[in-house]
Amino acid sequence: NMFRILKVSCDFARGLRCACPAELAIGPGDYCVFDADKVPEYGEVLAAPVCEPVEAPQNLPVVLRRATLQDQSRASENALMARSARRTCEAKAAHLKMQMRMVLVRYSLDRSRLTVFFTADGYVDFRQFVQEVAAELRTRVEMRQIGARDAAGMIGGYAPCGRQICCSTWLKEFDNVHIKMAKTQGLSLNPAAINGMCGRLKCCLRFEHECYLELGRDMPAEGAVVDSPAGRGRVVSRSLLRRKVRVALESNSALDFDAGDVRIARSGGTGEE
Repeated sequence: NMFRILKVSCDFARGLRCACPAELAIGPGDYCVFDADKVPEYGEVLAAPVCEPVEAPQNLPVVLRRATLQDQSRASENALMARSARRTCEAKAAHLKMQMRMVLVRYSLDRSRLTVFFTADGYVDFRQFVQEVAAELRTRVEMRQIGARDAAGMIGGYAPCGRQICCSTWLKEFDNVHIKMAKTQGLSLNPAAINGMCGRLKCCLRFEHECYLELGRDMPAEGAVVDSPAGRGRVVSRSLLRRKVRVALESNSALDFDAGDVRIARSGGTGEE
């Protein structure tokens, strides 16, 4: 059989890559049932990337069928039952004094498995918790510890830019983000300004970093001695997006100049290209 690749959104993942039989008529906006680790799950098809059909699903979840009205009704029931299950889980965790924060409690489509997504600072012994919850709810319980960024993506929210946070919409892979990136972009190092909702450095620092590096390559560095229309001075700050530099002149005044109007001094100082 031949398969094509679909991107499916469900409550625990957005943009999940799934293999779909090539002959199945399904597309963006349709709801589907897919097999994830031998358990049926319910989701919405987001996109069908244009690519050649493949012969094997390559360990991807496999779309079983378009969702029926019964599937949609079951998914709605599961959402309601999951709220009750969460209250049970929170009560058990409090009783056992478990140091963790629950992010999402959800049922698989057939309610054969209850998955608890949580964050914690260290190791959590949840064996007794799983036994008690499984006995009370009469289902298999699976625990999944996730990172702060994954948790923010599940919860969602709006960033200071006014848009939905990237990790809950399009960003699926988290690259390392360093404090040097904030320095390169001339941002305040105040955690309130450079940290996202997850409490970690904002992911946008990473995917904007190369742009700032490119903009800064043909501008004099901070501390460079330059010749400006008003005389020789030293660069004290740069505005990469505005393409301007502030120069402290030998006359003890500081003026802003367009980057193209200043040149590295050929002698004296410690300027660099």
